[in-house]
Amino acid sequence: MSAQLTLRRYDPDDADRVWTVHERAMRAAPIEFVDDAPNDRPLRHVRDHYLEAGGEFLVGLVDDTVVAIGGFQRDDASTCQLRHVRVDPAHQRRGYGTRLLSELEARARADGFREAMLWTNERLSAARRLYEGNGYEETARETHAESGHVVVQYRKSLESDQL
Repeated sequence: MSAQLTLRRYDPDDADRVWTVHERAMRAAPIEFVDDAPNDRPLRHVRDHYLEAGGEFLVGLVDDTVVAIGGFQRDDASTCQLRHVRVDPAHQRRGYGTRLLSELEARARADGFREAMLWTNERLSAARRLYEGNGYEETARETHAESGHVVVQYRKSLESDQL
């Protein structure tokens, strides 16, 4: 049986642990890890880019160890963009990603968002399975201007009659 995951809002004391989970997850992924990639800079300033910008950022803990991270940012008045959803590789395949995703969706819904969207790398098959398994539908594909990788956009309605 998996240890219990506790989800809570990001605290500034979590900064180093958030980056550690991000780096571990990305180094284990089938794409090259780029330290200080432009898309990851908001992780160095969570309060500014998430909490004080109309979004949310959560950490998932098991026995006081941060093992999962993720947040959402305002995309427009009705849509939030999920970003930086990660689970430490040593703690994957235990349902933590699904729990984190569900809580982010609940908080986004409570904040008045009607839709969630996200982008992920085409090669991140585990992430894509997580999103598809939780009701996200692929809505676009494009080539990322900086990396040249194909990225996939997913969307999901957060309205209760669509759940």
